[in-house]
Amino acid sequence: MRIDWKHYAVLLLTCVASVSQGAEALLYRELEPMEQYVPRVDGDTKFSNTYRYWKDRAKLDPTLAGNPEEFWRLNWKFMDPPFNQAVHGGHFALDHGEERYQSLNQSGAFAKCLGARKGNLKGLRASYPRYLANLGHVAGLEEVIERCAAKEGVVMQNGSYENSAISLYIASKSNGMPLRIDVSKGPMKQAYERGRTLYHTKSGRLNFACASCHIHNIGKHLRGNTVTSPFSDASHFPVYRTRYVLQSLQLRMIECQLDTGAQPLMPGSSASTDLEVFLTALSNGYPIAVPSERD
Repeated sequence: MRIDWKHYAVLLLTCVASVSQGAEALLYRELEPMEQYVPRVDGDTKFSNTYRYWKDRAKLDPTLAGNPEEFWRLNWKFMDPPFNQAVHGGHFALDHGEERYQSLNQSGAFAKCLGARKGNLKGLRASYPRYLANLGHVAGLEEVIERCAAKEGVVMQNGSYENSAISLYIASKSNGMPLRIDVSKGPMKQAYERGRTLYHTKSGRLNFACASCHIHNIGKHLRGNTVTSPFSDASHFPVYRTRYVLQSLQLRMIECQLDTGAQPLMPGSSASTDLEVFLTALSNGYPIAVPSERD
């Protein structure tokens, strides 16, 4: 049997083109209208314009905090320290995180692995997520905690209570310091742009994007809650949630993904970290405040 190789080649190329077009169709996702952001906390003025109400935690309007129809304008800042509901669960997590950190850092190697200068944790949380040359990618603090604990022979899984408690303790050493990640160039800029796209990508049973609620419907009621601005949110994580005990920012994103019927992203995945970079950039300039509580 003689094979017509010219005809075979044309047929093969046609099949490849068809499969490629099918793959593109499968990869298509509808986007919320893409927004341009100023990667600072005061960029909120373009969207909810609630920044004026919560930009200074020391001057929050108590009449808004006590009004169930208005407290959303404070972006929950009245639940940040010095808020103390007779000592909420975040304080216990903080104490536990300190114990676990000290046990891992007996030689000082754990702190060094995390990037602490001379073992000093002050300011460390304010610079995460960051690009790490030894990993070759952008990483969040919880991912690095997991990796550094493994070097000490301890399993400290990203997303676990133990990991988040250590992250909370580390964050507490930067209380009052503004978040300050640079997304103007290099891998951090690339991660920021990927995160921005993901933030506007619709998915799941409800076909929602993060921006569907937290940018284009701020102030509106959704499932018994009023949607708030994403600006400054990264400053209070890990946060004590009365329903879920303790959550890192990436775990909070997973909760939203489950609520909208979307396949949740794994903690520490590149996509989760890209979203964290984007959200943290929207909190640039806002001071860290832990332990905080949210419903």
